[in-house]
Amino acid sequence: MIRNSVNLHHLDESRFTPATSLREGGLELDSVDILEVIVAIEHHFNVKVDDAEMGKKHFRTLGSIAEFVQVQKKMTQHARAVGITGIGAVSCLGADVEAMWTNARSGISGIHDGLGRVADSVLELTPASVRANRALAFCIRSAEEAMAQSGWTSMGPEDGLILATTTGQFLEWDWAFTECVNGRLPRPDFRREFLHQPLGELSRAISAHFAHAGPSTVVTSACSAATQALAVAGMWLRASRVRRVLVIGVEVLCDLTCEGFRSLQLLSLEPARPFDQERKGINLSEGAASLCLEAKADVAAGASAPLAWLAGFGITTDGYHMTSPHPDGEGSYQAMRQAMAKADLRAGDLSWVHAHGTGSVHNDLAEGAAIARLCGDACPWVSSTKWLHGHALGASGALEAVLVIKAMRENIVLPSYGLRKADEAIALRFATREQPGPILHVLKNTLGFGGANAAIVLSAPEAVQ
Repeated sequence: MIRNSVNLHHLDESRFTPATSLREGGLELDSVDILEVIVAIEHHFNVKVDDAEMGKKHFRTLGSIAEFVQVQKKMTQHARAVGITGIGAVSCLGADVEAMWTNARSGISGIHDGLGRVADSVLELTPASVRANRALAFCIRSAEEAMAQSGWTSMGPEDGLILATTTGQFLEWDWAFTECVNGRLPRPDFRREFLHQPLGELSRAISAHFAHAGPSTVVTSACSAATQALAVAGMWLRASRVRRVLVIGVEVLCDLTCEGFRSLQLLSLEPARPFDQERKGINLSEGAASLCLEAKADVAAGASAPLAWLAGFGITTDGYHMTSPHPDGEGSYQAMRQAMAKADLRAGDLSWVHAHGTGSVHNDLAEGAAIARLCGDACPWVSSTKWLHGHALGASGALEAVLVIKAMRENIVLPSYGLRKADEAIALRFATREQPGPILHVLKNTLGFGGANAAIVLSAPEAVQ
């Protein structure tokens, strides 16, 4: 970078060492040259040298430049860190976070007959005004739990709401589809139901429940939706677009989803066994998870200590196939690499990779290749928890982030239950039983239909000062 900025290509690379002086006896740069170096540093490393004259005095050796860049990147990372101050969830694994966690630690699967249904009795725990809509009830249940933990008593116009789902907002459409197939609804009426289904209706209902008038959006990027929603929340907070963000991932089981996956021959009647040599497919499930996010400065000034930090995130698209990932996991690799770069971490810094790990043949192979490429010989523990709770599609990233945060708090790695013999084509360091911490940094990865990929880095409170 310095050779390019001040045209030092005539010098041998051996001259460029940490001890090399920028001035006499070294690179022989004058004051103008050093100003050009400062501009190059700011552009190349995305840091700011506030006082150029002081910079000229401080930058005496190449090592002093490297030290400055490292310090500035750490300061920037910490200043822009996003705190997660509250979590809530409802799933086939439990009616709230603690119930889910207890069952997860006990290795109790919520999958029955190949599906992960939320018990109808859970609806009785939600406000009567929202019980008629299963997706809305799940959202409100998980959001109220998360907000209570964060100490949020309301949502103001400066707060954001991001909803992640696939079919969670299509309950009326699913009813119309079933009625049409069974001959009880004429096709013109079905077409009208389909065209008039508001895509933002569920988000609007959530905002109405909390009297929220701030920014809101819906992310519907297939199975990576909730992870992408967390990334969008991080972007909003880092850009100071909002003060706080409530992220909700929700999914409900419906005929459209079940029949669609059945037609692809992707379903398993037994709990999924991600990365296993004899894996047979995925388990569809339902539920919701909510996370309250705040900028680091607001976390420091508020009453709630962070449960974890959203330290990095990445979003990519393969564009490879409608339903299959890129065979080499190219897009997934790039998303994870982006997340790691934003968190300023290397593979050796990770304690755990919580994989998407659905239990499908092609997904696990592609993701395994991506993780192996990313981590190399420094591979941390790798596991997927879908044997426990199934694949909640658009909500999966949020549900699994909640479990990761609980595991980080307990300093353990949750295992891949159901993994008996790892696929020989996937050479990773799998956790088949609980592994002790410390757990400082976790990479959470997701893949979705259409090549939609997302990854986030969650860091323990003590890992970001």
